[in-house]
Amino acid sequence: MPDGSSQELSLRELFDGEHHALRVRGDSPTQDYAVLRLVLAITWRAHRTDEVLADVHDPYRFDDWWEETFAQARSGARDEVVLEYLEQHAERFDLLHPQTPFLQVPDLDTAKSTRLPVRRIVPEAEQDYFTTRAGHELDSLTLAEAARWSVHLQAYDYSGIKSGALGDPRVKGGRGYPIGQGWTGLTGGVVVHGRSLRETLVLNTPARLVMSTDTAADLPAWERQPDDATERPSTAPTGPCDLLTWQSRRLRLFVEDGRVTSVLVSNGDKIPEAGANILADPMTPYRYSANKSKKGSPVFYPRPHDAEQTVWRSLEPLLVREGVIVDLPGGGRAKGAQPPKAPATITALTELRNEGLLTEEPLTVELVSVHYGPQAASVSHVVSTLLELPRSVLTSRSPQLTEVLLSAGRGAREASVRYGRYVGNLLTAAGGDYVYQAEAAAGVLDTLEPAFRSWLVTVDTQDPDGSLATWFRLVEHQVLDMAATRLSGAGPKALAGRVVDQGGSSRIISAGTAFQRLQHDLHALLPQPVLNKEKAHD
Repeated sequence: MPDGSSQELSLRELFDGEHHALRVRGDSPTQDYAVLRLVLAITWRAHRTDEVLADVHDPYRFDDWWEETFAQARSGARDEVVLEYLEQHAERFDLLHPQTPFLQVPDLDTAKSTRLPVRRIVPEAEQDYFTTRAGHELDSLTLAEAARWSVHLQAYDYSGIKSGALGDPRVKGGRGYPIGQGWTGLTGGVVVHGRSLRETLVLNTPARLVMSTDTAADLPAWERQPDDATERPSTAPTGPCDLLTWQSRRLRLFVEDGRVTSVLVSNGDKIPEAGANILADPMTPYRYSANKSKKGSPVFYPRPHDAEQTVWRSLEPLLVREGVIVDLPGGGRAKGAQPPKAPATITALTELRNEGLLTEEPLTVELVSVHYGPQAASVSHVVSTLLELPRSVLTSRSPQLTEVLLSAGRGAREASVRYGRYVGNLLTAAGGDYVYQAEAAAGVLDTLEPAFRSWLVTVDTQDPDGSLATWFRLVEHQVLDMAATRLSGAGPKALAGRVVDQGGSSRIISAGTAFQRLQHDLHALLPQPVLNKEKAHD
């Protein structure tokens, strides 16, 4: 909320003009993302009947709708369109409805009447040692908590064997065999945050994609016929609303005294072909698959965010796209390979007719991904990070500016590798065997990360090469400063050095020669760019 507090709000209260939520903030970053996507699907479906969008002969109708809706969101005015939609479908959002409980199958059961602890739908709580903040074991959930975790389950549930539901022909021996994780778990979530939650909803609405008449059959879970224990006859996603509310599991919640005390989870709808060419999710980047593609038939998969060095690699899926830059600096795509696809939300912001709608205040971009264990049968860890980027940087169409941004992150990563080698060479100089020091390399990136975040906000879009030169100087200075500290504590043996055999020839490795080698490597790696006479333009 604006005063910094947290408050539980209903779906209606998000749009009634009386509550001014800044952001979804629940029990985990992945839950926040899953709930935000549910609210987005509600917004999209509600506004598809907007009069502004009805005139199919107006080529600017999507821009007009976006501008009007963004202005309404910024003012915090009541959104009657969404409120009317929620009233129309109120029964389907009732967690305890006897026939159509929210995201559940009311009569879901197994041959053995299986009941699982509520920990089953709370990823962090599936360990036996998990307790609540108050120190009590998690043995029940409030209805609001259960609703949020139900949304999360459908989005992110891991693969593996499930309870075999009665009536599901896929069940063998009482078991439901693996069908893969939830759709959102395959993706790399990207959220562009505005000043308020209402602004965020509009900023993450690429109107041409989600509001066109071509998506009339694209229904969220609550507008379809209620699911039963079986898989839907056709599991090909029909569009973004279908994907954002994809029912990967069949779920039943059991309530006692107003709290959810146990659950049943079985297999739901399988994502076909592990997500190949399912391109309707506007909030994830996509990667080209050379192995699966054939001539004339390219194949793309959703691209999760990197588990390591997330901040340093985060710009690639946002900025590397067709029409701006199609490859990474220093890289080279294989013949016939196609460029990756940036999230449609980012692409749509670059195409705004009225660029004055967004100020030059930095936009906060959130990245969310889940990484799974072997066979995706467990959650390994969660990727969650925030970046601040000026609008002109995030939506730039300048190949020069994009190259500079990617080179900055790549240069820092490579510098950290050189530092890891340097520390390994110090060990050799002291008489030990050479071992690359990954922990030391990671320490470089940890040290540089705050400066990198600050640099991104201050990049001069009119002189990107100059900004890159400043960044490279900072990286070189920081790495050499850390190296000098290591050098001063290297000890007499490392300072004296030793003779080592390399490829049949002998050479002396000492702390001093290792430092000189690092200086040479950094100078070659982080050159001062030749400043272009032509300025970069957005």
